[in-house]
Amino acid sequence: MTKIVVKELSVETFYKCIELNLAEDQVDRIAPNVYSIAESKVNPFLTPYAIHLGDKVIGFVMTENDPNEIEERKYWIPRFMIDVAYQRKGYGNEAMKQFIESYKKNEDCCYIGLSTEPDNDSALQFYTSLGFVNTGEMLEESEVILLLEVKREPS
Repeated sequence: MTKIVVKELSVETFYKCIELNLAEDQVDRIAPNVYSIAESKVNPFLTPYAIHLGDKVIGFVMTENDPNEIEERKYWIPRFMIDVAYQRKGYGNEAMKQFIESYKKNEDCCYIGLSTEPDNDSALQFYTSLGFVNTGEMLEESEVILLLEVKREPS
C-alpha cells in the first residue's frame, strides 16, 4: 500500500485541496476547504495541510494550536476530510494517526480535541475507533466535542 504523507499546504496543493469532494450526505457537515484555508490566513493558530497518497492529494486537514486556550482546547483538529473516492480505504485512519503522533510530541499536549455533529454516526464511529471519547459537551450548540487523552510514559 502506498504510504500516506501529510504536508503543510503549498501553492501547488492549494488548488488540489479546493477540488476535493465529499459524499452528498457529507457536504453540509463540513466547511468547504477553500473557507478553511481562508480562515487559516487570518487566524495565526490555524495550519492547513494536504493529505497525499503518492503524488495525489486525497484529503485536507487543518489543525489549531492556541497556547492561550485551556488544556482541553490547546490542540484541536477543526477540519478533516478525505475525498469521496478515497474514503473507507484506511487512508483517513492513517492520516489521523500521523496527526495524533505529531501532537503527542508536544510536552504540553494533554488532550487532542475535535468536534462533529451529534448525529454524524460514521464520523463518531471513526473518531472513537481512534480513541477519542465523546464528552457530551457541545461546541457552539451544534457539534459534540470529542477528546483524546494523551498518556505519557513516566520518564
